Amino acid sequence: MTAAIAELTPVLESVSKVYETPPWGDPDQPSYLNAIALVKDETATARDWLDRAQAIETEEGRVRDPNRQFGPRTLDIDVIVVFDAEGQPVLSDDPVLTLPHPRAHLRAFVLRPWADLDPDGELPGHGRIDDLLRGEPLASDVAAVRARPDLRIQSAG
Repeated sequence: MTAAIAELTPVLESVSKVYETPPWGDPDQPSYLNAIALVKDETATARDWLDRAQAIETEEGRVRDPNRQFGPRTLDIDVIVVFDAEGQPVLSDDPVLTLPHPRAHLRAFVLRPWADLDPDGELPGHGRIDDLLRGEPLASDVAAVRARPDLRIQSAG
């Protein structure tokens, strides 16, 4: 995770604490470690962010198992939301990159770390992050999102 964040250093604004969560999808795998990075690069397009995320995953040794979509992985970087230079959310229904991420509003492991960095943040089309975390179905999932203060992501930034 630290190496992936280091790749973002030139555009990195902040990184959340690390959280441990039960595996999502296939239950027969270790717990996940999750964090959120807020980045800013007004010259990058949404597609640039996806390409960058996939390149970092590849550099860090991620291999995708076509038979196990939600199986174990060394690194998984999702592009959750992209804002344009005017601060407006980029909306996309492209199956390769749907924005905002189509399931982010259902994932406490995404929104809980995000709330650390941007307590007043909003997920476009779904509302305030803190409201989403307090409402169902996420309120029931938040308890399983466990802070790991013993793990810290260091970056050069």
